[in-house]
Amino acid sequence: MSEHALETQAPDRASPLIIQVDMREQGSPVPALLAAYPDLTLRFGALPSGDYVLADEVAVERKTAADFVASILDRRLFGQAARLRALFPRAILLIEGDLTAVPHSIAQEAIRGALAFLVVREGVTVLQVSGVEESAALLRLMARHAQERMGQPVSLREPKPLVEELYAAYLVEGLPGVGPRRARQLLAHFGTPAAVMCASVEELARAPGIGRKSAERIWRATHLPASGQESARNTPG
Repeated sequence: MSEHALETQAPDRASPLIIQVDMREQGSPVPALLAAYPDLTLRFGALPSGDYVLADEVAVERKTAADFVASILDRRLFGQAARLRALFPRAILLIEGDLTAVPHSIAQEAIRGALAFLVVREGVTVLQVSGVEESAALLRLMARHAQERMGQPVSLREPKPLVEELYAAYLVEGLPGVGPRRARQLLAHFGTPAAVMCASVEELARAPGIGRKSAERIWRATHLPASGQESARNTPG
């Protein structure tokens, strides 16, 4: 059967979500549940690793709780995880069901150890869901985040305050080593965020609560080029 015949097409929209599905998943109820979403397009094929590819860098291996335990016993789990992680920077293991309810001869400590190994040593994200319906819903949401939000810069700070009077403190608190208390001290000493940003190391060091090392960190943060490479003339003094 051709890939085109196996494709489930979403209704017309500007940018439909596309999930690549491994052929072996056709025996699972998850693809049919995904196909019910009008904003999804499923493309079946032989994937190099994993069961679902949500974006170029994001892939998901889906396992039932029973299959997860069985894959620990026959050792295939660790090879699958290593291959998935090697091919996709964002590797996700999705486990369906309750691991404690699976009849098996393996100790629970061994199961916890396998989970810890995957997360800490292999760098695989492990998610557990109750069943196939939750798997489908989560796959769709992860695909949306991967495809519609990937590449957007992540904010390093909390949202800016809604009260305009707090903007000055918000700006100064963005400096290294400066929390709410130090921000208030710096503003009380210099008067404005602009004066803080333009101050020399010596001027900063004279402010209450700011030592020489903190002053140098603040100066560097406000004087280094955006690339983070310090020019020869940008030396504190």
